[in-house]
Amino acid sequence: MIKYTVILIIVAAVIYYHLIENTDVGTQGKTIPETKNLPSLYNIDLRDTVYTLKPYYIVANLAKQKGYLYSRTEPVYEFGISSGNKKFLDAVETNEGLYVIQSKLLKWHSEQFDSTLMLNWMGFNHGIGFHALAGNSYYKYLGVKKSSHGCVRISREDAKYLYARIEIGTPVLLHSDNNAVFLGFGDSSNINMYINYSYSNLYKILPERYNKLYEGRYFIEPLKKVLIGKNNVFHNGLPIGDSKRIPEKQLVLPGSLDTYYAVQDVLRVKSYRKI
Repeated sequence: MIKYTVILIIVAAVIYYHLIENTDVGTQGKTIPETKNLPSLYNIDLRDTVYTLKPYYIVANLAKQKGYLYSRTEPVYEFGISSGNKKFLDAVETNEGLYVIQSKLLKWHSEQFDSTLMLNWMGFNHGIGFHALAGNSYYKYLGVKKSSHGCVRISREDAKYLYARIEIGTPVLLHSDNNAVFLGFGDSSNINMYINYSYSNLYKILPERYNKLYEGRYFIEPLKKVLIGKNNVFHNGLPIGDSKRIPEKQLVLPGSLDTYYAVQDVLRVKSYRKI
């Protein structure tokens, strides 16, 4: 009996040795203090996640000139966009960032560009927003290339579809395949699991959360689930980080329930996001 016990202990030790690695993680190859012998998750394509209680959120990929309306109950709705091109006179690039819809108007005339009529206006960044135009000449650029003076142009059909569904406070994520954060739907029946930071606190806290990603420590220290909405995201928006700084592996705490839920979030994002 003692002989078999010794054999089992040796086998367990060998298995444990192969599971645990000495791990150096970080953009500069630096060793993470006090976590050298923790196991790692590899190639999980991880992003931070912030949550909304709204029924929809919008993601626009400025690199691909594509927009996506995510819904709690409907399939993802894809639409072509044409964002700002700073090469035009008096034009600006559409800024990347994490925003919310701040205003909605069926019709609005641009004060800057000869009172141009904008249809189904959905503003999120001061004078920048989603909208359609009365003519058809811009349709050939939708989903193809940047052609606006700063706003995100969409077709009249897509503008009506979005306008009928989104609300003031609906989150908007604009990125160029470089976002360290994504959006998720919160659970209103379990509101106590989320925290609603002020705008000023969010502006400081989100980069700190991204740094945990960059250092490979995202699963090591518990992170609260963050809610965003009209009350804590202002016109200037929030930073989205840089996914290119996220290493391929993240350290994990063995047996951590938080890790289980975080990995589920990763799988959800990999399955449903379009970035």
